Amino acid sequence: MRVKTKIQTQKKWIISTFFIMLFGAIVIFEETATSPDVSASIQISGSAAFSPPPTIHEIKERVAVVKNLSYSQTDNSLLDIYTPRKATASMPLILWIHGGGYIGGSKDSRQDYAMALADAGYVVANINYSLAPESLYPGPISQANEALAYMQLHASKYGNDMNRVFIGGDSAGAQIASQVAALITNTELAESMAIQPAISSDQLQGALLFCGLYNMDSVRATAFPNIELFLTAYTGAKPFESFSEIDELSTVQHINADFPPAFITVGDADPFVSQSAELVTVLKANNVQVNSVFFEDTQKNLKHQYQYDLSTDDARETLQKTLDFLSIHSN
Repeated sequence: MRVKTKIQTQKKWIISTFFIMLFGAIVIFEETATSPDVSASIQISGSAAFSPPPTIHEIKERVAVVKNLSYSQTDNSLLDIYTPRKATASMPLILWIHGGGYIGGSKDSRQDYAMALADAGYVVANINYSLAPESLYPGPISQANEALAYMQLHASKYGNDMNRVFIGGDSAGAQIASQVAALITNTELAESMAIQPAISSDQLQGALLFCGLYNMDSVRATAFPNIELFLTAYTGAKPFESFSEIDELSTVQHINADFPPAFITVGDADPFVSQSAELVTVLKANNVQVNSVFFEDTQKNLKHQYQYDLSTDDARETLQKTLDFLSIHSN
């Protein structure tokens, strides 16, 4: 009995410790997503601060917002839709998937950026999804697919052209977005995951992938803060590499010539820079069009999620290059 009680106590301690660490990681993420102090954000976690475009007040006057639409019966399946107020014709759709280590974050922290995209002539569907560890993989993949189905069903209402679809995301959201793009364009992956893609590869025109992780075999070597915690929470396996479906998360293993044109960026001081570089190499090897914004040998010291600090020239220039990419591939 004493031995059994001791084991139970140890299990409770391990579980309690895990959730304390998990809560700490969520707090860290939320602070970096909202902190107005760039130096404070860097000190906390090595991530950039989130700052809106200098013209955000004008953008808000030009963009209509529909909040908290339910796109699925799954928990936390809400999306916001942003459209230009003066739209006169159907517009390309951008499905946006937020980051947060699979355990935190929300669509609300991406609102200003999504509105900036919409202001350029796009319908942006900015989604929430169920978070780990309460919801495990492949929950967010299925939800993103359901969000695409929802937007297809309501295309006439919101003015999105479902023959011109882009999928984008940042950090963990970039991994999810890249896997959804692979799911749509790789029949073998879709079959192994038992998910019927909501749209065809012909409808998918591009992927916007910011500061993401794309190879589960090498991601631990990046030493990204709390990477073990995030992926253990998402997969339910420790170590996460022991998860039976871990290869499904490695987008680099599922690229083929049908993968859509991709826009990829990462800061020079981001631990995930090697992940983005590898993805670019694999895409080019499969003759996929790639536009990338890297900062090798610049000594700019651009942190994880640098693209959201739109008070800086580098973030604003990357936003413009993103819009250029969208324009080229949506016509």
